[in-house]
Parts: sequence; structure tokens; C-alpha cells
Amino acid sequence: MGGVALIIAGAILTSMFQLYLAGEYTGEGIVRSRWWWEIVLNLQILSLALMWFCYVDRISDNVGFKKNLMRLRLAFSLFFVLLPIWLALISASLNWFVVRPPLGTIDKFIIFTVVLWVLAVFTPRLLILRTKARKGEPFSFVALFRPPHWYSVVPTCLLIAFWVIGSVRGVTFKYQYIPFLLYTQSAFPFLEHGLGWGEKPPNGD
Repeated sequence: MGGVALIIAGAILTSMFQLYLAGEYTGEGIVRSRWWWEIVLNLQILSLALMWFCYVDRISDNVGFKKNLMRLRLAFSLFFVLLPIWLALISASLNWFVVRPPLGTIDKFIIFTVVLWVLAVFTPRLLILRTKARKGEPFSFVALFRPPHWYSVVPTCLLIAFWVIGSVRGVTFKYQYIPFLLYTQSAFPFLEHGLGWGEKPPNGD
């Protein structure tokens, strides 16, 4: 459920950027249309519900540090799945639906989102390291930050490649894929746990 919620949010952001790049007489008209925002709001409600139910049992079944850790992860996750709404509110307050912002503003928004994503990924892991260190439990700093499987970082590798190629060539196609790839990367841990990717079967084969 958490992975699906993130992928839906990433698809919404990607569609918003595609409409921004579509031009004055196509994309902007759709963005200001009622039917488009009804679809977006319904998908956002669905994403919010999926992410909430993804964590509600984890929070209620744990106590102490693990309970607080799950609450922190839920807060980060809810913020990111609702990012299209936050962007819409900012756009409305700054009149971006009438006067489109420059690409430099879009770059700053993407960089800000990436920084928040890094904080959301590494803050819980640093808290886990600190707790293990306080208890004197053995832990591996490298293993905690190492991806479990090679394919877990494929979206990030593609994101970096698209950003570099787009920046060097001065093309805007990178804006159409970066949000979806970033959210797909965030969805990988949920999908791996939910679908059991990489886990050994009970008989050990």
C-alpha cells in the first residue's frame, strides 16, 4: 500500500510537470480545469489512505523507540504523498496558474524535494544507529546504509543519468521523469517488503 501510494503521487507530479512544459494553450488550460483537479484530489485521497493504513498497524503494534520511529516515517511519508497538493497551494498563492514560473524555480523545487527525501531516508537510520550504540548492540554502519539488492538503486541511477544528460544538452525531458523516478525509488522498500522480493522461501531453497 505504501509503495502504491508513492507511485501514484510521483505520477501526479510528473503529469503536472508535463503539463507545465506543454505550453500556454494546452498544459495550462488543463491545469486550471476542474475535472483535472477532481482526478488529482481523488488520487491524493487514495494515496493518503493507502499510506495511513500502511503504518497504522506498525504504530499500534510497537512501543517505545520503534513506535516513535514508525510515527516519524509516517510523517515523512504523508508529506511526500501529499506533495502535489502542497505544490498546488504554493502555485495558487504565487499566481503560477496564470504566470508560469521559470525553469530555475522548478530546479530549486526539485533540489528541495531531493534534500527532503535524503533527510527522510537517512534520519530514521541515524536514529537506529544511535539507539544501537547506546545499548551497546553490535551494528554495521555500512550495512545500514547499503541497499539490500542491486536493483534497489536503479531508479536513482536513471534519475542521475537523466539529470546529467538533460543539463548538458539543455533539454527539458528530465523534468518529465525525475519526479516519477524519485518516488519509485522511495517505493522500493515498501514493494520489497510487501512482495517479499529477495527473501528466501521457508525451505531455504
